[in-house]
Amino acid sequence: MIKKKMESGKTVFGTWCMLPSSFNVDVIARTGIDFIVLDMEHGALTLETVEDMVRAAQLHGCQPIIRVGNDHENTILHALETGCEAILVPHVSTSDNAKKIVDSARYGPRGKRGLSPYTRCHNYTHEGLTKSLERHANDTLVSVIVEGKEGINNLSEIVNVDGVDLIYLGMYDISQSVGLPGQLEHPEVVSQLESCLRIIKASGKIAGTFSRDLDACNNFHKMGFQFIAYVADSYALYDFYKNAADCFRKA
Repeated sequence: MIKKKMESGKTVFGTWCMLPSSFNVDVIARTGIDFIVLDMEHGALTLETVEDMVRAAQLHGCQPIIRVGNDHENTILHALETGCEAILVPHVSTSDNAKKIVDSARYGPRGKRGLSPYTRCHNYTHEGLTKSLERHANDTLVSVIVEGKEGINNLSEIVNVDGVDLIYLGMYDISQSVGLPGQLEHPEVVSQLESCLRIIKASGKIAGTFSRDLDACNNFHKMGFQFIAYVADSYALYDFYKNAADCFRKA
């Protein structure tokens, strides 16, 4: 869904889901946001739970994206077989790492992804398999998170890996890489981000990032980021009820 939107030059806006609940996804997806990242690295999400969360997002035309916990072949395969057509793989620091991810996420001839038609991604049947494979070849979004000094240093090589659609810059990890953990708005962190963005844009790949501030989201859009993730469901709940409790106590 969002892949074609971004390829046409548009920007997409979404959020992170840390809480293992298809009910949360059902609520969030009704708001009209473009995507929800289902976090299997930091969130307490099981494969069975995340498949229900994928269904809930798709029900409302919202793109689910699974952030897998590692780059293992089976991890990526299981994530995509839930019927989710988009993955986000963390801790990518070399081009070899990125090539391995493409091999795991894409069917031949572009990759080496294992094939079983009897999963949700192929509607549980071998009937119409050729058409289904064509759709996955066109629609599957392969995204990698470049984070840490090694990844940043190798970014020029990572962006040139065929089969990677989107490069996501992990803001918290970038802030750590310059010795300013959590200071996302610090000039040095922003400078590093801008430097990385120039490399990504020059390669023709899509650039994505995270923000905890709506003004910053708008600034990132103006800078050229086409994939912008805003806070997480866990923080949104905390912030809403914390503000409500504070207001009540002050009344």
